Amino acid sequence: MEVILDFDFKLDKQQVIHTLKSYCETITVEDINSLYKKLLPNLYECVQPAAMFTISEKNTDFTFEVIKDYKYIVYCLITIGDKISEKVNEFFSYAKMKEGMVLDAMATSYMFEISSQLFNHIHTKAEELSLGLSYRISPGDGEIPLWYQKNILDKLDSKNFFDIYVNEDFMLTSLRSMAYIYGADKNKPLSNIDHDCIRCKNKDQCSMRKK
Repeated sequence: MEVILDFDFKLDKQQVIHTLKSYCETITVEDINSLYKKLLPNLYECVQPAAMFTISEKNTDFTFEVIKDYKYIVYCLITIGDKISEKVNEFFSYAKMKEGMVLDAMATSYMFEISSQLFNHIHTKAEELSLGLSYRISPGDGEIPLWYQKNILDKLDSKNFFDIYVNEDFMLTSLRSMAYIYGADKNKPLSNIDHDCIRCKNKDQCSMRKK
C-alpha cells in the first residue's frame, strides 16, 4: 500500500474554460479569465489532495472481460477533500453563481490533474516491478459496474485511511474523489497512456475529454 500526499498544484486553465463553455452559454471567456485568477487562492487553500494505491494479484472472482489477460490489479483512490465543495456551495448560497460555477470547474480539473500525477507514481512502480499496465478502468464507465467501487475501497481500507467509503447506492461518500483500477502483467507493455477516452461510453458528453 502506498499513500501519496505530496502533489504539485497545477491547473489547466483552457480545460476549465472548455468545461464551463460546454454547459453554460451565459458565462463569457472574459468572466472566466477574471474569476479564474481571483479564485485560484480559494482553490489552493481548500483542496486537500491525497491518493493511495496497491498492486495485488487478481482474484478469481474478478470475472469481467476488460482485464482478463492481466494477472494483477492496481487499486487506486484519489481525493481532494470536501472543503472545496463547501466553498463552492457557499458561493451558490450567496447567489454568486458565476463564482460557484468557475470554482467547481477548477476543482474538477484539479482532481483530474491529481489522477495524472498519481499515474506517474504508478507508472514508476510498475516499471520497477517489470509490469505492463492497462489504461485506467473506472467503475460505472461500462466495463466494470459501479458497485465495484466498494471492492476497491475495501481493498485499500480507505475508510480507516481517508474516511471514504461507499453508501447504499455504491457512491463515494466524498464527492471530490475517484476510485478506479488498472490491469498489470509482466507480459503486457508498459504504456504511457493513462486514460483511453476512445473506449469510454461517456466520451461525447465529457468536458474533460482530451482532444
